[in-house]
Amino acid sequence: MKLLEQAQIFLQKVAQDTQSKLKFQVEDIVNLALDTCFPNEYEFKLNFNISRGKTDAELVFLSKSTGKEIDPMGSVGGGVVDITSFALRISAFALEQGIDNVIILDEPFRFISKDLQSRAGDILKKLSQKLGIQIIMVTHIDNMIDIADRLFEVRKDSNGVSKVIQRKII
Repeated sequence: MKLLEQAQIFLQKVAQDTQSKLKFQVEDIVNLALDTCFPNEYEFKLNFNISRGKTDAELVFLSKSTGKEIDPMGSVGGGVVDITSFALRISAFALEQGIDNVIILDEPFRFISKDLQSRAGDILKKLSQKLGIQIIMVTHIDNMIDIADRLFEVRKDSNGVSKVIQRKII
């Protein structure tokens, strides 16, 4: 029985260490994204709660000015939720695939308000650099096009065949 208890303690320690690393990476990526769009306004926390042998993750938003918890759906508008959702998806991708990969995004910020679009583009650049990933993005939003390192335009010719043209970055 003693060996079983030691194994259980070991597994609990491994789980706690894993949660700690996950917490750090996810919080780091989400807070980078939030701070890029909303400088010094919000802080994201990922808390793990264990109840009856089951671990749940709780997503917490804090106001940086007051330190108090806020409800992103009720008090801060959809922009914060959209940016956080995007950053969480990038976190999941990085955790699942590793950081030496390419991610393809199809209109990732189509619902972001115009005033946040250039900041959302900054998020992509910072995450690409931080995680060491290449991002290929399909977009029609001019503010997103402006952040590109390389720009390709896809147009159909008169026969309906798609042609790819590399454009110069202005």
